[in-house]
Amino acid sequence: MSIRHRFLPLSMVMPDMVLARPIMLTERGRVVLNLPAEHILTRNNLAQLRAHHAQYVCVQEEDYRGRLARERFEMDQIERLQTIFCHADLGDPETRAFFEAVLAYRAA
Repeated sequence: MSIRHRFLPLSMVMPDMVLARPIMLTERGRVVLNLPAEHILTRNNLAQLRAHHAQYVCVQEEDYRGRLARERFEMDQIERLQTIFCHADLGDPETRAFFEAVLAYRAA
């Protein structure tokens, strides 16, 4: 079984979900909450995230899609982004980095 990374709004995150990416929240230049990747979220963690105004987290979940469905989904995302970025200069390193970041987010 493969694992999928998924960005979810905090309202959809439940206790016992596993973080796919670390979370570091700061306020006034101080770290107020730091959770590592693969941390299992608790009710207390969720309360802390809400208290510090977190909006999204990236969690791990089992990916039940088959290999072909995953590949088709990724191709659809690439095609959609190429349409959105059709007038952008992807040769520019900053634009290309932004394109890759959006693709990573959408493919998750």
